[in-house]
Amino acid sequence: MQSIMRFEMHVITKKRLREAQAKFPDAANELAAWLKVVRSAAWRNFPELKQAFPDADVVDEYVVFNIRRNRYRLITIVRYSKVKPDRITQGRIYIQSFLTHKQYDNRKNWSKGVIG
Repeated sequence: MQSIMRFEMHVITKKRLREAQAKFPDAANELAAWLKVVRSAAWRNFPELKQAFPDADVVDEYVVFNIRRNRYRLITIVRYSKVKPDRITQGRIYIQSFLTHKQYDNRKNWSKGVIG
């Protein structure tokens, strides 16, 4: 019997996170902590993700993370890990936008790669 390989979540693209950290330094530490948790995860579904991020929400095809107590929203698309007979596939999180609370109210901003 082969051992099951475990992959961390792959974040696409970290460039958007770096841009958000540069533009909003008050969110930089929380985004770095978010990334650290995400990179060590192998979530298979939203309830598993919700254990790590209780304030996360699913809105249509997006997973929305609250940053800095709702001051900002990190809009993502999550492709969860899958269990295969010999391994767990690598999940992916696609960073769509990092928005202020006000920008979040306009759904047109969600998938445009907007950084604040």
